[in-house]
Amino acid sequence: MNYINTIKINTDNLLSNINTIKKNYNYSYMILDVSNNAFNHGMYIIHYLKDKIDYLYVHDLSDLLLIRKYDKDIPVIYGGVINQDNVYDLVINDAILVISNIKILKDIKSLNIKDKITFIFRIDPKGYFGIAKKEDILDYLEWDHKYFELIGVIAQIEEKDYDDFNYIIRPIKNTKLMILNHEQDKRKIHGSNAIKLDASIYGVNTEKKKLFWKNDISLKQVFTLGSKVLDIKETIHSKKSKYVAIIPFGFYQGMKQAIKQVFIHNKLYPVKEIKEDCMLVEVGEDITKDMEVEIISSNNPLEKYFSEETLSYFSLFSMNIPIIFDDYILEKTLSY
Repeated sequence: MNYINTIKINTDNLLSNINTIKKNYNYSYMILDVSNNAFNHGMYIIHYLKDKIDYLYVHDLSDLLLIRKYDKDIPVIYGGVINQDNVYDLVINDAILVISNIKILKDIKSLNIKDKITFIFRIDPKGYFGIAKKEDILDYLEWDHKYFELIGVIAQIEEKDYDDFNYIIRPIKNTKLMILNHEQDKRKIHGSNAIKLDASIYGVNTEKKKLFWKNDISLKQVFTLGSKVLDIKETIHSKKSKYVAIIPFGFYQGMKQAIKQVFIHNKLYPVKEIKEDCMLVEVGEDITKDMEVEIISSNNPLEKYFSEETLSYFSLFSMNIPIIFDDYILEKTLSY
């Protein structure tokens, strides 16, 4: 099929980002958040991650099921809501459950599920969202653990919180995963052997957003959102010709007012106006019909238009744009 509007995934950039992070940050386990269809990059991206990432992380059952469409074995940590409506699907699909409340674990135990249930405790010494009492850990350890396997803990703490955190988990012995580091601070916390990544792998250069503490790291944007010049309109002003390129990517396709320029034929051109089904771009006379347009790319990175919440960058565009990988075309409309 010949698509006008596409998202192209540069898997060389993806692997470069992973290798850069692994080289600069020494953790035994790398965990990648692939929530929301891998932040709209398409879950087929995991095809390239299998030998690079130790665990995937999701917040929704639909993402877990999408992963299993492509890979039956890769370990997936599920950090979303757990209830009687989804727990069987989670267990059948080998999710590693994040348990934030001991009552949730007791409710699962009461269902008498005969499959192994692998889980991680979420710890929060401040008690907002996670287990805050050592007594809850002791309570679990008194159970019959025939169908339960605790493989680690996860917590968003700073070094100053470590003593309180360690007091809570002290009864747990020989924990495989200590997930204490996350995207917002990669300075290794005492006891941490794993890090949960999200925007960095996808190529958001985060120096100015202080997600990285090593300023020499530069990441490569993984996706290019592209279109083509549908037509050129010439107008005459004061006996001088002006040219406007019509790009078939407007508000209905997911274009946002924040995007001020696009990249065509080795140059950035200003967006003059965004309409429902197209945008108008002021160009030079050398721009012609059917030329490729990079709406967002490494030449015009998405990050430069925003200053807050990097993960929201990837949800700016329509979910109905086909994704093209090196050797595979993924139509997002068929993903879920």
